[in-house]
Amino acid sequence: MDDGHFYMYRDNHHVQQMHHNAAAAASSREECHNEQQDAYQPQPHPRQPSASDDVNSRGISSNSRRKNPHDLLSDGNASVGSSVDTEVRPPGKRRKRHHDIASKIRSVQPVPRDRDGNYEMPVQVGILTVLRLGRVVWDRDAYHNERYIWPVGYTVQREYYSMADPNKSVIYTCWITDGGDVPMFHVEAEDMPGAPIIAPTATGAWTAVLRTVNQIRHREHSNSASGPDYFGFSHPTIAKMIQDLPGADKCKAYIVQHFVEMKERHVRGVIKKGRGGRPSLDMLSRGQRALLATASSQPLASSAMQESAEALPTSDRNAVPNTV
Repeated sequence: MDDGHFYMYRDNHHVQQMHHNAAAAASSREECHNEQQDAYQPQPHPRQPSASDDVNSRGISSNSRRKNPHDLLSDGNASVGSSVDTEVRPPGKRRKRHHDIASKIRSVQPVPRDRDGNYEMPVQVGILTVLRLGRVVWDRDAYHNERYIWPVGYTVQREYYSMADPNKSVIYTCWITDGGDVPMFHVEAEDMPGAPIIAPTATGAWTAVLRTVNQIRHREHSNSASGPDYFGFSHPTIAKMIQDLPGADKCKAYIVQHFVEMKERHVRGVIKKGRGGRPSLDMLSRGQRALLATASSQPLASSAMQESAEALPTSDRNAVPNTV
């Protein structure tokens, strides 16, 4: 073999060896990939036990405990009146547990008291002017729940958009009367005397106000209202004052709440913003006119308005007629 053929043979052999090595490496990588795929192959889920696998002494399977009780009735696994051990709760917002309400500490603004220990009225609490706290009806269940107490005679005033004039705001007087089995919540605007909105709930009364206001102002806002917010029951300071009333401790469903007075620097800030302390003279004057309008237009309401007017400055008290 001459030198030219020798070198050609050697080069061809070298190229063949390189192809062989590349093929072997590719085969090795493919086998490794297949092994990895096999190693990470998802395992089948274990079979869920059926109703016949594990039946307790009452004839209800452990799997059925996770079902809705209404489904159990429709499936035939339980009958009306049977006891179903289930932890399923109905859909919707869960109510707070009793210990959550009792353990929470709420900050309140200090409110001065008279020599008899009663809170001095009127008092400004947030955007509300509290005129009367009323009296607790503890022997009728509908006059309180676990979070709120609704005292008869409770009277507050606040400013909100008019239901008659879309371009102004007016004073609304809110008060509670004895409706027998249930309390009645009244809301009346100062520019619509003699036309109060009355409902068996605070939310119902204020929802009617918001609906009318949104209509005349052509607003596409929600008509829903929080009665406890608009009447002031949810405000910690008002909640504490009501809780301190005689008879509040006899309300069997009510959970006693815990309060602590806010620090002095916070009190100064609240008063500076006009959200605490004595109401402004302008608010008192407007509120007094609203009470006068309500008392003169509604004989049945004049007694409550007369008592509310006692919270006003002495020079204004005799101006409220008593037509009862």
